[in-house]
Amino acid sequence: MLQNERVNISSLNLVSNELVATIEHAANKLEQFAATPDNGDLLQSSIDAIEQIRGTLNLVQLYGADLLAEEILCLAKTIEPQTGQDLSGTLGKITGAFFILPRYLEYTQQTRRGMPVLLIPYINELRQEAKKPPLPESHFFTPPLKANYKPKSAGSALDAEGMSALIRRLRHMFQVGLLNAIQGKQVPSALGIMERALERLEIIAGGRAMAQLWWLGAATLEAMRTNNLEISKARKLCLTLLDRQIKVLQDKGLLALEAQPPAALMKQLLFIVALAHKPGAKAQQVLSAFALPPLGYSDSDLRNEREALKGPSINTVASVMAVLKDELRSIKEILENSSQASDGGLGEYGELSAHMVKLADILSVVGLTSASSTLKEEAANIDTWQEANRPADKQELVELADALLYVESTVTGLDSLNLTDEKLLKANSLARQEVIASSQLAEAEMVVIKEAESGLALTKRALSSFADSNYDHGHIKNVGATLNTVRGGMTILNLQRAAAVINSCVEFIEDTLLVNDQPVAIQQLLETFADAIIGLEYYLDAVKTDRSADDAVLAIAEESLQALGHRVIPV
Repeated sequence: MLQNERVNISSLNLVSNELVATIEHAANKLEQFAATPDNGDLLQSSIDAIEQIRGTLNLVQLYGADLLAEEILCLAKTIEPQTGQDLSGTLGKITGAFFILPRYLEYTQQTRRGMPVLLIPYINELRQEAKKPPLPESHFFTPPLKANYKPKSAGSALDAEGMSALIRRLRHMFQVGLLNAIQGKQVPSALGIMERALERLEIIAGGRAMAQLWWLGAATLEAMRTNNLEISKARKLCLTLLDRQIKVLQDKGLLALEAQPPAALMKQLLFIVALAHKPGAKAQQVLSAFALPPLGYSDSDLRNEREALKGPSINTVASVMAVLKDELRSIKEILENSSQASDGGLGEYGELSAHMVKLADILSVVGLTSASSTLKEEAANIDTWQEANRPADKQELVELADALLYVESTVTGLDSLNLTDEKLLKANSLARQEVIASSQLAEAEMVVIKEAESGLALTKRALSSFADSNYDHGHIKNVGATLNTVRGGMTILNLQRAAAVINSCVEFIEDTLLVNDQPVAIQQLLETFADAIIGLEYYLDAVKTDRSADDAVLAIAEESLQALGHRVIPV
């Protein structure tokens, strides 16, 4: 299994200077050709140099870099001088590859190892320009694809009609999560709901061949969710391929479960699992079943090394928010000290004003001009008090505290949102009283949502104990009351669709699970009911970050309850 290339550093050191010089020569000739596109000799000179580069890289067996050079060569050969074609895209991609290649050589010499996976994004940019299919990020990864897999069940006892409805519902569940994962919305919850769908599919598959794909897919989603793995373009495509396999099952029925899982998809999923720095229970089972040795790097390492190849990255919004909060903390500490000082805080005013101006400047940089102006006005007032050699009176201190509360509420609000120009404009246009009130209301709503989440978690534990105890009613006798409390919270938040879903959940508990005669296939019913609870959890997670979140995701819960014979009636 190729994880890191074994590199003959001595051989690479011998040719590195000449290699870099040849790369620079090829890049210069191509740049000259871009200025005079009718000069075919310049283009040919660059192509000759690229062929020399590729031959040298092949000689020293640096295969990742060799493949990059091969793609540069293939793309360069598609250029025709004197045709008037638009070459900006092609030349831009080749120039970018020329920039990365010597940096990768330097990286290899410094680390004394080759990591060809780092070059996959650049190789794919060239392939895309040449209209060739992209390479998967697992291209250099050659794991064993035979696993010591033990089926979790013998399969489902549902009839054909019931099975078709269940598969359709599970695909919808998977697609809801997939859409949000692709869009970057509530990613951990989105991955969790997709994982749940594949768990159910694995149970349906029983001992059939495709069970391994659902098992590995669920482990992959667990690894992505618990390790905060990057949802890259390649991984989005991989998840989309899983959806296509569910569609095949939906179209062809149980016969599709007899087919062997696609080897390329299995390989890509296994690579993602191997990238987890802290594998969860499912991922550990997969790594053990495939007897997969450690890669030698994690997804985080991969991202860091790619950034190192490109150069330093810019500060993220999160780091800016951290600086803002630190400055606010310093200002409040100075104010507290000044309130206890014998001179009324006069000695602290210079430092206080300086911190406020600094904070105002940062706010201005990130686009919060309204909050910035407020702080600058208060800083000017403090300077006035200092020049007059008098401490602030009670009313002036109240106004200062009010301004700081406004700024703090604005910063806190932005920390939980995506910082877009539209949202910055909205933040600046809000009145100070609205911002403060909104922040305080959001805190109260968050308490209600967290209590609702706790209620759903308690319900899941009770259902699990109910199943483990051979369906002892004592474990679920209080679940109805717990869910009614959650329903009350949804009503307070005016989330009427969620409240209606929970009402149907209570009816299922009371009318089906708490009856003396247990229904046939109760375990299947519990699995379906768990899908409804998970759908609710997913919705609450979305509401935490956006009170106006699309409640269409509740369709997962509604479909599950419909399958249980408890149609959700709108409130």
